Amino acid sequence: MTFATRLVSSICLASAAMLALPAAADYPEKPVRLIVPWPVGGGSDVVARVVAQPMGERLKQPMVVENRPGANGAIGSEVVARAAKDGYALVWVTADTHAINPHVYPKLAYDPRRDFAAVGMAGYFPYALVVNPTFPASSVAEFVAEAKKRPGKVTFASWGVGGSAHVAMEMFKQQGGFDVLHVPFQGAAPAIQAVIGGQVDSMIVPISVADPHARGGRVKMLGLAASKRFSGTPDLKTMAEQGVPVNAGTWVGIMAPAGTPSEVLARLNRELNAVIDSPAVRESLVKLNVDPSTMTVGEFKAFVDAEYERWGKTVRDAKIKAE
Repeated sequence: MTFATRLVSSICLASAAMLALPAAADYPEKPVRLIVPWPVGGGSDVVARVVAQPMGERLKQPMVVENRPGANGAIGSEVVARAAKDGYALVWVTADTHAINPHVYPKLAYDPRRDFAAVGMAGYFPYALVVNPTFPASSVAEFVAEAKKRPGKVTFASWGVGGSAHVAMEMFKQQGGFDVLHVPFQGAAPAIQAVIGGQVDSMIVPISVADPHARGGRVKMLGLAASKRFSGTPDLKTMAEQGVPVNAGTWVGIMAPAGTPSEVLARLNRELNAVIDSPAVRESLVKLNVDPSTMTVGEFKAFVDAEYERWGKTVRDAKIKAE
């Protein structure tokens, strides 16, 4: 092959590679898939749909929510980790998928820091400590005292080993210096029902799950596992205000496959932030017991990296491993 032939071949290959990348100025030219790695109708799914519809309007292309549940969010996350790097497949991420799973699952099929590019934050799901109405505690301090009085006898529910509800209680145990017995269930609904029915004493669960039952007198909410009070439940004191600092709520946001052009990420971040800042969406999120929040691409990446370390420390200290 002559030098001229090699030169022409190299130019053709470079041109083909350039054509394979999305033109940021024209993005998007077709519907964008938002993979939600959780079941239809769950809290994360509902919030994703609230955000996706107006975001699609701003992008002038539909944002189609596609549910790929399983393995605590790992299955849907892997789909996007392996997707084309063109901005047309995004994932709805949570603390479970990107800060907890890597430490719990020894053979996780994706690396949350290597395989994804940050788009932006949507909000927080504040978590609350709840107990059965007959449980002899009406505050966080009283719960801790009861747990210390009966080490390993007080029980708590979760939606599975290594899920955020499980790890949140481990945070509480480590901060409070007590021991309680874990009773895992297959999902948040049967877990909270076990607390309501008195089969299990307690649970740390999203406010969106806890508050309706608390209003009906079916559970007692003792404290908010967050750094500040939530506007949707302004009278509920944080656990930190009651002497045990626990910040264990999950968060939701959007990521793309690593290697997605920065211009596409910037466009997605701009539209996501505009949607979250709109009064109608903020009102809808608060009604769903979500604390709206926005970040730049860089801020969200730094936030998720910090959460990876924070949740990971709790998982390692508690020696949590999924089979």
